[in-house]
Formats: sequence, C-alpha cells, structure tokens
Amino acid sequence: MSELMSEEINVIEDMEAATDFELKHTPYVEVSDVEAGRLVKVSIGLNGIEHPQTEDHLIDAICVLVDGDMVAELAFTADDEPVAECEVAAEGEIVVRASCNLHGIWQATA
Repeated sequence: MSELMSEEINVIEDMEAATDFELKHTPYVEVSDVEAGRLVKVSIGLNGIEHPQTEDHLIDAICVLVDGDMVAELAFTADDEPVAECEVAAEGEIVVRASCNLHGIWQATA
C-alpha cells in the first residue's frame, strides 16, 4: 500500500486563515469533463506560493483517488516539476494527496 494512503493526512480546514506553509504544501486541483470521463490536473501550492523542489526538500509523490480508491500515483525527483494530469472514468469524489519528504501528506478535495 502506498504511503499516501497510510500516513497521517494534513488538510487545510480554514482557507482564509491558512499559512504560507500550509498553502505551499496543498494540492491545487482542476477537474474538467472530457470524452472519456474527467481530466484531473494537479499542481502543488496555492495562491502563487510554490513548494521547493530540491534534493533536500521536495514533493516526491502525488496520488489521485476517486471515492477512496487510488486511480493514479506519480513519483517525482528534485529535477521534476510536481504536476500531474490524468483522466478518470469513474464518477465520484476526487481527492488528491501530495507527499512532501519533510512535512508529510497534504490533501485537497476537488
């Protein structure tokens, strides 16, 4: 089982009170309808606050879940931009989790 499914999950409860630390770790999710279902686009960081992507501090994975079932998981290195795009055929709630190697798992719901 992926660590993105088993570790403690961080979620911003109040976006108006969110800190820069929280904003730079939280996935930004866009969902649009496509012929085969829905296209999910994910980037990390909200309100223009970007997460570092260095050997010492990086987003090392992103996963997409539909109704609690993982439908995509992507791994990243310091050389990668932590963005993801995938098509999902299933209807249901889309949740995205991102793993920071220093600060754990961060979640957003589309």
